[in-house]
Amino acid sequence: MGNTPIVQTLIELSRQEKISLHMPGHKQGQRPGFLAGWLGEALQYDQTEIGSLDSLHSPAGPIRQAESLVAELYGTKATYFTTNGSTAGLIASLLASASPGAEVIVPRNAHKAVLAGIILADLLPRFVTPAYHGGYELGITAASLQAALEQYPQAQAVVLLSPTYEGVTGDLAQLVSLAKAAHCNVIVDEAHGAHFLFHPCMPLSAVCTQADWVVQSAHKTLTALTGAAWVHRLNDNFADDWLRSRLNLVQTTSPSWLILGSLDIAQYELRRNGRTWLERAVEQASQLRQAILQHTPFSIWTVPSTGSYKQDPLKIVVQTTGSGYTGYELARYLEDHGIFVEMAKAQGILLMLTLADTKLPTELLVRCLNSLPRRHPQTRDSLPPPPPAPPLVLSPRSAYLAPTSCVDAAAAAGRIAARAVYAYPPGSPLIYPGELIERELLVYVDEFRARGGYLTGLQEDTWVVVAEN
Repeated sequence: MGNTPIVQTLIELSRQEKISLHMPGHKQGQRPGFLAGWLGEALQYDQTEIGSLDSLHSPAGPIRQAESLVAELYGTKATYFTTNGSTAGLIASLLASASPGAEVIVPRNAHKAVLAGIILADLLPRFVTPAYHGGYELGITAASLQAALEQYPQAQAVVLLSPTYEGVTGDLAQLVSLAKAAHCNVIVDEAHGAHFLFHPCMPLSAVCTQADWVVQSAHKTLTALTGAAWVHRLNDNFADDWLRSRLNLVQTTSPSWLILGSLDIAQYELRRNGRTWLERAVEQASQLRQAILQHTPFSIWTVPSTGSYKQDPLKIVVQTTGSGYTGYELARYLEDHGIFVEMAKAQGILLMLTLADTKLPTELLVRCLNSLPRRHPQTRDSLPPPPPAPPLVLSPRSAYLAPTSCVDAAAAAGRIAARAVYAYPPGSPLIYPGELIERELLVYVDEFRARGGYLTGLQEDTWVVVAEN
């Protein structure tokens, strides 16, 4: 099957091996049972590092060959595989980009994986608030980033999020240029944009900028298995082992060969069919968008007409504002009819297509949206943006590792958070460890939960705070 070094090596090994005297314990599914009945022939490719197989921690064989194929495909200096998702890639990139105790400029809507990297690398985050439109994030602006760079001239790195969860990008090239002009290393979280490079109607891919590291989830919009991701290095400022050594700190020593094989197949399918498959998916998304607008009472959120904003055409945000329903309620209603959406917010739901979409049952979705019982619009059916970032009293690492106690909301005001609190998805913390819990945030959290939202980080309705001496 084409140039797929990992998959070809796994197939050859399955044909060669007669007796398995090694891990994994299921022995490639030799014993009949539930696991073998469930996964079938796939188990013969769930291997360990034997024979001609490679090591993800120091690849010199088929993994290295497959990584080189991806780097060639994207036009990057090097690409590194991870089976721990973009989370591992973002953590490793932060470990590779700044020294302990350094300042790093971060968009407030960054994924919680960035927080994990900040804690492990012992960094001081300096936040930039993204612009909003209709209750949805647009990303940070050039003016806000420039202001942060001037306010924190000692910052060693800048993290950029492009696209947002809803597929929105701004002038990424300008943001990267501003950060590089300030002598910062630049990490772009492009987890939702691994497909951007392969169709002209897509937003600009981060691999076309002067960033240092670009992290992409091959499982989100490509065809790889869940947990499959890669990190691109775009220049020669770092030795080849610089990122790999840090990835090894946050990757298992027993990576899934099924996930690695799926990364290999993803690059092959992208190379062979990417443009054609994306063309079909874009067409499907356009038809779905038109059907919702023309045949249902719901509207679709769009980016502002002014500015440099662009949206991934495979992301469709259906607004519930004015319907009397929250996005959470609409999502649950659709689930009752077998339709599962990518994300719900108070003011709408996110529909996500990928290059694997060939024929959507649009009629079923339209029928469900039209059969929703009518309600009178609520006086407040949209949720405002979260409050501004509160003061950072302790470094996130110090707060996270400090002794803690749990207090109810009434006693949380004025205390220092020891854990992040966030909705997942999208996974952007409302508060970081080390920040002061203010009443404004407590009011917002109450309102968020009253609309049906679910937050992670609270312990049975109590806040985890740094213990007082």
